[in-house]
Amino acid sequence: MSFQLWLGLWVNLEHASLESGKGKRMENTTKSSKQPTVFGANMVYLIVLMLMMSAQVLLVRWLPKTTDGPDYYWKLFLMELLLIGGPPLLYMLFYRMDIARISRFNGIKPAEVLLILGMANFGYGVTIIINLIWYWVVSRWGAPIGQQLPTIENGTQLLLAVLAIGVVPAVVEEFLFRGLILRGYERFGSKIAIVMTGILFGMLHLQLMSIPSIILIGIIISYVVYRTNSIIAGMIYHFIHNSIAVGLLYIQNVILTSQDAIEGIPQDISQLPTDALVTAIIVWGIIGFICLILFTVCLIAFHIYTRNKGKVRDVAPEEREQSRFLAMLPAIIATIIVIINLVFEVLHMTGAIGI
Repeated sequence: MSFQLWLGLWVNLEHASLESGKGKRMENTTKSSKQPTVFGANMVYLIVLMLMMSAQVLLVRWLPKTTDGPDYYWKLFLMELLLIGGPPLLYMLFYRMDIARISRFNGIKPAEVLLILGMANFGYGVTIIINLIWYWVVSRWGAPIGQQLPTIENGTQLLLAVLAIGVVPAVVEEFLFRGLILRGYERFGSKIAIVMTGILFGMLHLQLMSIPSIILIGIIISYVVYRTNSIIAGMIYHFIHNSIAVGLLYIQNVILTSQDAIEGIPQDISQLPTDALVTAIIVWGIIGFICLILFTVCLIAFHIYTRNKGKVRDVAPEEREQSRFLAMLPAIIATIIVIINLVFEVLHMTGAIGI
């Protein structure tokens, strides 16, 4: 299907959803009542995915290099802002939507912040054990390909890393997923919206090694945003999780570069022998179990504290009458693209092909 046909189909479907009937439904045509549709959210997602994959080919010489910290971080900042934050913003502006209301830019209570901080910190310990187990599973096929980040050697690079990996994704990615996509999928109810948003969040990262844990994180953040009715809650959780990862990377580099560092210490998990990996899984399994208990306590307290606060958008009758298959078609195409990308990653891991 050509780009012109896709664009025409998108505009026609969106106008059909955003236009309302007569009488009381006439108020749906105002800026304050326009809402993103499932088809619109999926189209934006597909566009973001295609932009990210195209950038890896078209901007290969300009893309961030992990050998240069400052260069990596400012280029990562620009790419996140333009490729991930740009499409949902343009979509909302084009259809003259109330961005603040749709994205849930609402206040959040101090108690909610404290519980979210607890969930994010203890939840990170849970994701570590998930990643270790998943690494052990994936390593049966070959050497897993992990995300490569530049080493953080000083305070300036640490600050740049926190800004580029902690702050910017927490704002930009939350605006796309919990601001636009979660709203669009609310046509199917809160539970489906939360799960589907988390799955799409995980798929966009395009990494086999991290997909299970990122999908879990995406579902948790979607739930947190829905229950608080505030995207700020998601930004806090996202920021804490990513910043912990940056902090651990910095600590690891400090240990490896210190004069007292043990010679031959593994640089990353891929260099661990099998018996050491099993030991790491057992140790982190104990830590992860403790973190899981504490995370669950925070989650239950959070669920009780935010009762009756979560809200889903109103769905116009015209949107309910739309074909679900057609509305989901862009997401289906995106899923096929991601699966193909992951298959090539597995084939590369097994040595079947070279990249």
